[in-house]
Amino acid sequence: MSTVSRALNRKGRISEQTRQRVFDIARELEYPTTPIQATPRRRSNTIGIMFNRHLRSLVSDPFYGLVMVGVEESLRQDGYHVLFSTLGERDEDMAAICGFASERRVDGLILAGCDVDREYIDRIVSLEIPLVLVDNNIISPKVPCVMTDNITGAREAVDHLIDLGHEDIAFVSGPMTHSSLYERHQGYRQALEARGLPVRQELSVIYEDVLDFSVEGGFAAAMRLMNRSKKPTAIFAANDSLALGVMKAMPGLGLAVPGDVSVVGFDDVEAATHTSPPLTTVRVDKTDLGRHAARLLSELIDGGSECVPYKISVCTELIVRGSTGPRPTE
Repeated sequence: MSTVSRALNRKGRISEQTRQRVFDIARELEYPTTPIQATPRRRSNTIGIMFNRHLRSLVSDPFYGLVMVGVEESLRQDGYHVLFSTLGERDEDMAAICGFASERRVDGLILAGCDVDREYIDRIVSLEIPLVLVDNNIISPKVPCVMTDNITGAREAVDHLIDLGHEDIAFVSGPMTHSSLYERHQGYRQALEARGLPVRQELSVIYEDVLDFSVEGGFAAAMRLMNRSKKPTAIFAANDSLALGVMKAMPGLGLAVPGDVSVVGFDDVEAATHTSPPLTTVRVDKTDLGRHAARLLSELIDGGSECVPYKISVCTELIVRGSTGPRPTE
């Protein structure tokens, strides 16, 4: 749909051969090929990219930093300038967003992360600024978004542990209000249920604060899990930071990875290859998430919301390294 819209409206990047094919078929169908003239909207050729301030800096964040790289690379190819910003104090930042909108200083916005305040999203939608979400999915109003295929990725991670003989598999995560984490929990549950294994509440550590979604949170979760009477033989962590914290805790507990406990993460950040042993994890192409978001936003600006898909899911890949092994014998 977006290709047809760009061709008929004579906008965006599209080959002349494709454009001609669209026009030929449109004539056969007696579809009007003269674009409707609207009041031209002044372009700034600038895109705003925003994420929550407490996610740390773009430079140091192992996930969103690479998402931003993909966004910037793609948009610069389209001739856009890219403006990075963070969201913190609500009143101050809301005023800035409203200023961008009223003065048309940005042609569109990308909001990264599910912990961006919903009020920001609703306000941007009301101002009719083209908007794309990354790693966030809201049902109403529907906003175009780019997500990881979290459920499939989590199922593959847990299936891998079950194939190694593990039955007591713990789950460590941040808040279930985070759409990606909720989907990873769903994948964990689905994998266990599909193999006839119970989903046991005592084998889950789920933090309510996104700030605990960290190495420190993983360390604390491992201490809690491994001091229970029924200890897991494997732990699936909903991101690599948590998984690295889990692994960090094991020597102090007198346990070896993977001899006593297998550990799987999610995201495949660079640090996952530098642990001892290297971390088995679910790879997310973070730069590709950014590229898809940039393409969606560019098409929104060129053709309108009716011309883009509501949601794009980016595939994952299980990367098996040294942190997983067979279930230890009793």
